Amino acid sequence: MWPVEFRETVTIDATAADVVPIMNAVEDWPSWTASVSWVRRSATGPLSVGETITVKQPRLPAGTWTVTAVDGLGFTWTSSSLGVRSTGDHWAREDGGQTTVELTLTLAGPLARLTGLLYAGLIRRYVRLEANGLRDEVTRRRAA
Repeated sequence: MWPVEFRETVTIDATAADVVPIMNAVEDWPSWTASVSWVRRSATGPLSVGETITVKQPRLPAGTWTVTAVDGLGFTWTSSSLGVRSTGDHWAREDGGQTTVELTLTLAGPLARLTGLLYAGLIRRYVRLEANGLRDEVTRRRAA
């Protein structure tokens, strides 16, 4: 059972201190990415390990994600459904005043390959929308 991975990288003309708070404020994602319809957090304040977050995306059922790692450069969360464990990584690295954000969705489990085949186009589109939306939102806020 090989994992299936979808990855998108975007470089943003801003520091990680400008990028990461926007990326980690998952409750605000529906305002800047069309890949997320709504978000419900189980906590308030900064993301924390163990927190659960329900995310609704267009054309998909709502999924519950559990934060497994978080720090000043991003976070990882996981979600499980029938035969598939999904891991979403959202990490930033700064270099010379620019920040590169890498978004990765990894599917594992007995149905990961089939799910990856059936939903590859949608997953790639959503990961790309999230990356580009984040870049555009950071740029918009810096210009304001």
